[in-house]
Amino acid sequence: MSYFEYILEKRPVIAAVKDLSDLEAVPKEKVAAIFILGGDIFSLPEIVAAAIELDKLVFLHIDLVKGIGKDKYGMKYLAEEVGIDGIVTTKSYLIREAKKCGLITIQRLFILDSSAFDSGISIIKSSNPDLVEVLPGLVFPHISDELTDKLEQPIIAGGLIRNQKELDFVLDSGILAVSTSSKRLWEKEFE
Repeated sequence: MSYFEYILEKRPVIAAVKDLSDLEAVPKEKVAAIFILGGDIFSLPEIVAAAIELDKLVFLHIDLVKGIGKDKYGMKYLAEEVGIDGIVTTKSYLIREAKKCGLITIQRLFILDSSAFDSGISIIKSSNPDLVEVLPGLVFPHISDELTDKLEQPIIAGGLIRNQKELDFVLDSGILAVSTSSKRLWEKEFE
């Protein structure tokens, strides 16, 4: 088990933020990791520095960032100059490049139907990310057995988890963690 997996077991809610104002709402003791969902090459260093100052692991959804090359040089810049811990992406080639730079990799998998499920499994097996994020998150409890049988990676759920009942439903299904932009859910206490 990696350090990242260990801390997510203790604090399984990941704060998904879009800007500095969202970051200011992240509770210090209840959230261990942050997904930055956007920004640009100019705003990114400030957002990442503020997240690091909060002593959080910082992941960048690279597909949503403007002005940074989606290539090996972009990954190297993010790892060495910006200082992120990892990336979130739907793109297999970025998973491979990020791993070469020592970043933790999370590949997003959209489960829209059985065809997307099957092709997603193939993509995950070929790119071999460190973790997988399933979207929409509420689908995970319904496919958890089948998905965990086919994948070796720990799984995160994200998307459309908006209240405590939905959060508990997903977390009780055996998932490692949940990413959410709902500030109310960042406050949940875990033992």
